[in-house]
Amino acid sequence: MLTTRLASSADVPAVQALCQMQTARYHRADPRLPDSVVVSPWTILSAEGACWLAEAEGTLAGMVIAESEHWTPDSPFASVFPRRYLRLHLALADRADPAAILPLLLTCLAHNPATRPGLMLMMPGCDTTLTSVLTSQGFTPYHVIAHQPMPATLPDGPPVTARIRPAEWHDVNAVADLMMESWQFHAAYQPAIELSPLIRDGCRRQASQLLGDGYGRVLFVAEQEGEIVGFFAIGLSIQDPLTQPALFLRGQYGDIYEVGVRSDWRRKGIGTALYHVAWRWFADRGVSAMFVNYAPTNPLSSRFWPALGFDDTWINWWRP
Repeated sequence: MLTTRLASSADVPAVQALCQMQTARYHRADPRLPDSVVVSPWTILSAEGACWLAEAEGTLAGMVIAESEHWTPDSPFASVFPRRYLRLHLALADRADPAAILPLLLTCLAHNPATRPGLMLMMPGCDTTLTSVLTSQGFTPYHVIAHQPMPATLPDGPPVTARIRPAEWHDVNAVADLMMESWQFHAAYQPAIELSPLIRDGCRRQASQLLGDGYGRVLFVAEQEGEIVGFFAIGLSIQDPLTQPALFLRGQYGDIYEVGVRSDWRRKGIGTALYHVAWRWFADRGVSAMFVNYAPTNPLSSRFWPALGFDDTWINWWRP
């Protein structure tokens, strides 16, 4: 029989061991995923919304940590995520039945006021059993993190006349306009997004930050007849699960931050041309793989990235 209760300080070692057990299980299923994890006692005991445990005859079978997230209109994430929700961290024991444990743990959160705007949970795509349970509980994919090992070569893309070059300061406003257009397009397919009234200023700030230093981070633009018609913001990401939360095994990766193509220039090879330049930049820096966040509800990105060979590795699930 399954029972639930709030975690206490005495449960910290058992919860840490459970998280490590799940990490090892996922790494066996998908070797690209981290092989170790560090869960601090503060995360277990001090998260707003608390940590709930599910036990079967005194043995820990699963747990969920709920952290409240709230983005103000001036936050760079205000037009990316819902304004207020609970972010969940779920761990299940080996051979535990998620169909029995997950609904029980979600019931524990039902009285938390922050639950009403929604729940967000990121889990690896290799856990197909949990995927079906999440779907049955009303969750849908919000965005995914897709991974691709660094290819040795790329097939030729369609010919384009646009000039691809690193962005300069005078390009910031044009890139910000494209970024805002991209988020408006994306929001039309994701009802949970509430675009910030400050989105224009936020995009300008973000475009300025994405200019980078040329080595660890760079912003490429596509210029056609003196106009910026596309951009590709990328950078290096050091993944080390022993020092910080990690998405992948320890190593240096290519992180694709933001991508946008002007609406009248889409499906004309601009995105592919920018990707080829980004790939060459990553190859020069010896990255082992690339990853990108995209929304599966977006009809453009959901076709573009898989066609380039990116595979969905993590899925961020959402339930209103």
